[in-house]
Amino acid sequence: MRLRDATLEDLASIVEIYNSTIPSRMVSADSEPVSVEQRLPWFHAHDPERRPIRVAEANGEVIGWLSLSDFYDGRPAYNGTAEIGIYVREGYRGEGIGGHMLEEAIRRAPDLGIKTLTAGAFDSNESSLGLFGRFGFKRWAHFPRVAELDGDERGLVVLGLRLTAETSDELLDEEEFDPEEAERRITQFVTSADELPGPPVEELAGQVAALMRAAWTDLETIMEGKAHNKVLATQLLLSQRARGLQPDDPEQWRLFAASTLLSEIVVRKQRADG
Repeated sequence: MRLRDATLEDLASIVEIYNSTIPSRMVSADSEPVSVEQRLPWFHAHDPERRPIRVAEANGEVIGWLSLSDFYDGRPAYNGTAEIGIYVREGYRGEGIGGHMLEEAIRRAPDLGIKTLTAGAFDSNESSLGLFGRFGFKRWAHFPRVAELDGDERGLVVLGLRLTAETSDELLDEEEFDPEEAERRITQFVTSADELPGPPVEELAGQVAALMRAAWTDLETIMEGKAHNKVLATQLLLSQRARGLQPDDPEQWRLFAASTLLSEIVVRKQRADG
């Protein structure tokens, strides 16, 4: 997977991904699908040098996108503030792609002249609220019952992150992978599914831990020394590799399930008080 600036040729995929979120009534305030033509002015209003639209691409397919938009109608006093939006293609959600895009946006924001990032989410959208919360966004405001979809009233939560010189460094150092903790969790998982086909529990725990170690080692080569969040990047790589396994194969089912689970595990460093 790679992240790049969106081109006009990507707009159809961007709109398709956006429209796929509308039926859930959890993400978008739109009640009907939008067209590519309707989104053209929005697309052209995003200057890659200050308000980019970034796409996540895998195997030639756009699987997610992130936009940085002007805050409060783009009035000059708010030039240092941008509103962020993240959308991931169905079938790829829950694999860390949104977090990977968000991490990059936070890291690049100062170079774009951005000092503050904001985001909005329905108060019922725990997935989005959790994602932004993991990256340090705070809940700055709550507007109760300001939206209505299919007769249901929804509140809007406004989240914000004030960027400092230390923000990127803290982001890169925030998380670490603990092989022993990962192996313990995987063993606990497969023990509860001992009746399922596949390799013995003892072998599976070691196999999955080895997969994680190999993925982390491979990332050092892929990233070529560039700054990155090792855990988030490893989660993404591992989940992609899990997709290459065959869950219908009795010999691979447990490894597939455990690898998918492990791709969601984040072991955080314990920060000392004071």
